[in-house]
Amino acid sequence: MSPRHFANYAKQNPKDYQAFSDNMWNSFVSITHAIGLSKFFSFTPPQEIMTDPAHAGERLGKALAEVYVNMHDTEDN
Repeated sequence: MSPRHFANYAKQNPKDYQAFSDNMWNSFVSITHAIGLSKFFSFTPPQEIMTDPAHAGERLGKALAEVYVNMHDTEDN
């Protein structure tokens, strides 16, 4: 699913999207704690996530990619 799909979903069904988003966030937090990545994250979301979730989601995806790359760079050294 593309970012546009989620942006449209957020616009058309804001309450459903919020429930979905909350569940995804809780899963993300649980998983990152379980696999030891919590040291890379602050789990207090910025206000931007509440006001512009589609844009914030794109930025989060980029940030996760950077963490993934940095984590593998660290393992290689």
